[in-house]
Amino acid sequence: MNVSPSRTGSGNRWSTVLGLGLLLSVAGACGGGSTTKVGPGGTTVACGGSGQICCAANACNGGGCCEAGMCTASGGACTGAGTSGMCTAGSCQTATGTACGNVSQVCCGGSTSDGGGGGPMTCTASGTRCSGGTCTACGSRAAACCGGGADNSCGSGLSCQGSDGGMACESCGASGQPCCAADTCSTGLACANPGGGVPRTCMSCGALNGACCPGAVCQTGGRCTGDLMGMGGTCTACGGSDQACCGGLGGTCDTGFSCRADPGGDGAVTTSCKACGSAGQPCCAGGGFGLGMCNTGLTCGMPDGGGAATCR
Repeated sequence: MNVSPSRTGSGNRWSTVLGLGLLLSVAGACGGGSTTKVGPGGTTVACGGSGQICCAANACNGGGCCEAGMCTASGGACTGAGTSGMCTAGSCQTATGTACGNVSQVCCGGSTSDGGGGGPMTCTASGTRCSGGTCTACGSRAAACCGGGADNSCGSGLSCQGSDGGMACESCGASGQPCCAADTCSTGLACANPGGGVPRTCMSCGALNGACCPGAVCQTGGRCTGDLMGMGGTCTACGGSDQACCGGLGGTCDTGFSCRADPGGDGAVTTSCKACGSAGQPCCAGGGFGLGMCNTGLTCGMPDGGGAATCR
């Protein structure tokens, strides 16, 4: 299913205001063999490979093991979350050498006095969760959610929803269905937010130059203007070169642009997306230590004598 993130007055895209690091905090939990997962604002993030974050539903590629949200390749050493031994087809070992972490096996971790590896009890195979000390299947349609209701706790095209008094993975993203992880829907739809306790739902609205969805929501590349308390308004383009930032001050821009504040003479502050990442340009968002990212071969640094960080 092709998904697209919905935008509101506080929309998300990959870039954000210069000087702010991109916070990507997605619990380790994508169906087997996937290489991307949905991050903030519907961005896709590499996952599933050795040393990468686990994909949705705790999945790692090629029989790897998901340990504390990170993937260890099959054949590699299990070292995190109270595990030990070698990762073998998704399984690790307890401190006593017992296979753990796969469906019907004991959970890894737990009390060392009981032979566990210490730390919280967890499962390491793709599509598994710890329940009552045993690893059970999760993340597929009608199965339990892998991540306790969080985003990315179900496989592709599914989201964690209330079902028969509990939480289970059910279809999402199509018209009339709940939104998928990070408020995403199938292409041509937006994740409407009617409020009042009503769940967010994918609807055919929010296209550029069209009416905003309930909750002042637009499809990818648009922001809602002229709305009144989340109702009405029109979706206008944002995020591109010299366009307004999606979300206003502190908002976001397309890749290769950063959101810059433009103080007006009357004291009002507007925002616009400016090119970033090339030599002499401001650094793009996403770097560590409060700096940013630059194109290959360049580094982001503070100029001598102070001032904004640039690529050089």
